[in-house]
Amino acid sequence: MGFDEVHKMDITGDGVDETVGVRRNEDGSVEYHVDIDGDGTADMKAVDVDGDGVIDHVLLDHDGDGKYDAAVVDADGDGELDAVAEK
Repeated sequence: MGFDEVHKMDITGDGVDETVGVRRNEDGSVEYHVDIDGDGTADMKAVDVDGDGVIDHVLLDHDGDGKYDAAVVDADGDGELDAVAEK
């Protein structure tokens, strides 16, 4: 899985840079894959569905098993993430 861009930035605010892979899809959506714990596997995927610069939903892997187990979405389209679903 290649990325269009790879960046190092402090996503969690702890002073340590995480790796962020950016994928720009043909449908105009943009995915941000974030490796929070440095194991080479994304623990978070933020998606801008329509490429407008606003994140529409975020998938989270809380237990580090490589599978997303929670989602946060902008349910009402106001630009703020407001609904959480967990497995």
